[in-house]
Formats: sequence, structure tokens, C-alpha cells
Amino acid sequence: MFKPNARIVTLFIIFVILIAGVYSVYSYISNNDARNGLTDYEVTYRVGLDDADFPPFVVYGEGMEPTGFDVDLIRWIGDEMEFNVNFIPTPWDDIFTALDAKKIDMIMGGISITPGRMENFLFSDPYLSISQSIAIGEQDVMFMDDFHAGRGFVGVEGGTTSDDLVTELLVDSGILPEENLKRYEQIEMGAQDLASGNIQFLLSDWPVMVQLAQNYPIYIIGDIDTGEKYGIALHKDNKKLQQVINEGLDQLTVSYDWSEMKHRYSLDY
Repeated sequence: MFKPNARIVTLFIIFVILIAGVYSVYSYISNNDARNGLTDYEVTYRVGLDDADFPPFVVYGEGMEPTGFDVDLIRWIGDEMEFNVNFIPTPWDDIFTALDAKKIDMIMGGISITPGRMENFLFSDPYLSISQSIAIGEQDVMFMDDFHAGRGFVGVEGGTTSDDLVTELLVDSGILPEENLKRYEQIEMGAQDLASGNIQFLLSDWPVMVQLAQNYPIYIIGDIDTGEKYGIALHKDNKKLQQVINEGLDQLTVSYDWSEMKHRYSLDY
């Protein structure tokens, strides 16, 4: 019968204790680093963003590095729910196709939840309610009655709910000639044309228009309450991610960070 040496047994016990201590310290550091965003999480989700500025939700800096309200929002949720995000700037006309093909995992950047989109995609719980704002150039004297009467040229970002609204409200009803509806690839191109007098009206989501009015010589003359709500669009098969996002949104919207974030981006009114 083998009888282990007492000294060997003692050294083995000390070794096990040391290993356990090192592991505990490593776990503590790793967990705290994860909470502070200092280490990579196991999961990374690809976040599709329109490749054009849509302030205050998405604004690009040098190297196409995105900032903005929606960028901060998903980063906060990622930190809370322990996943990384990789932002994928994508042309607006292709962004829902990319989601359907699973080239990206979600779409953000002021995405309105519409019945048509809900037929093909999942959405998170809504996190912001908006209306459509109408602006004119500072050199113009135009009113909401002029807009509803179809007097002049109207600008929108093509393929958006603003485009849908003007098409349904004015073009399809015969009030505004089709050629008088100017569709832009980027909303800031419309703001430039409005400031230059090339169009008489510009339509966009009210938070976007508020930002544009701070940067261009234009001003808002009225709103149309469309009852729109923003959400995060997801692939129709990704209910698990939908649950994760909704849980993160629930935690964000009851936190102090939510109020601070909305205030920082002028979204608290």
C-alpha cells in the first residue's frame, strides 16, 4: 500500500490553494473589466447604420466612426447585456436587404416601426415617439397652408417615412406634381437646397429637423403628428436577440443615463 509523504501532501495542498486564489483574482478582474468594457465579450452583433449622417441619431466623424444617440444607446445596452457591437455603414436603399440576408444583425439610426416593415422584420420595443416636421428657408415666407396646397417644391430623404407621407398626402391625391417632390440620398443635401431656395419645404423626423435648423439657415413652421415610434429592426428569425435588446432597453429607460442621454441630444421635450 502506497503511503504519500506528508511533506508532498502539504506542498500539494498549498499548490491547490494558490491556484484557487489566482483563479479568484482573475475572475474578479475579468468580471469587473467586462462590466467596464475593458475586455471583449463573447458575442459581437453587427449593427447596420445608414452610411449618411442622420443627426442626432447617427453622425460620422473621421474614418466613418459613428457617434450619436442611437450609437450611444446600443453601446449602453451592449455593456449591460455583455455583447460587443460592430457598426456597419450601409447605403439606405440596401440596408433592409442586408438585414434580410443576415449580413447584419440589426438596423438602427432613427428606424420607424411601420406595418410594412413589421411584416418582414422583428422590432424591439419602441424607445422614442416622433412626428414629422416641416421647415422652410429663412428667406421664404411660406406657411403650413402653402405646404398642404402643394405650393412649391418639397424635399425629403428618399425611401423614408417622410417620403411616404408626402407621397400619400400630396402626390397621390394630385395636389403636388410628382416632379415637385425632390428625393435626396442624404437629408443634409435637402437642407442645403432649402437654404439656397431650390426647394420651398423640407420634411423630416422632428429630432432631425431640430438639429438641421441649428446648422442651416432654415426654420420649422409646423409638425404633422404621424404617431411614429422608433425601434431596432431585427431579422424575423432572431427572437432571442429581440429579447436581449428589449431587456437592455427596459434597464436603460429606468436609469439616470436615459434622461442624461436624451438631454444631451435634445430629445427630452
